[in-house]
Amino acid sequence: MNELHFGSRVRTLLDRRLTDIDTGQLERLRQARERALAVQKQPAHQPVLAGAGRFARLHLGSPRSRLLLAAGALLAATWLVAYWHADSLIEELSEVDTALLADDVPVEALLDAGFESWLGDSR
Repeated sequence: MNELHFGSRVRTLLDRRLTDIDTGQLERLRQARERALAVQKQPAHQPVLAGAGRFARLHLGSPRSRLLLAAGALLAATWLVAYWHADSLIEELSEVDTALLADDVPVEALLDAGFESWLGDSR
């Protein structure tokens, strides 16, 4: 069974199952999806601080302070790489969540164990 046939079969089964859900449940699902999309994390831009040049001219005369500055720069770079990696992972997961929430997939499909394995295979 190829992916197109599998996807077509899943769509057909989900469309058949959709007729079994009453309008009250559909309305609650629609409202829940809209609430979830409304509170989704939006990227925020942070301001950049300036004025470190004067501090550097006044306090970086000794070798010890240069060593501390190098260690601090290394720690900051490590933290930035870890932050960037975590942020990209969150963004990737939010894209998947948005796609799932914006689509008209019934809740039963999302709770099915086969659906989770299908998501893993589609990546």
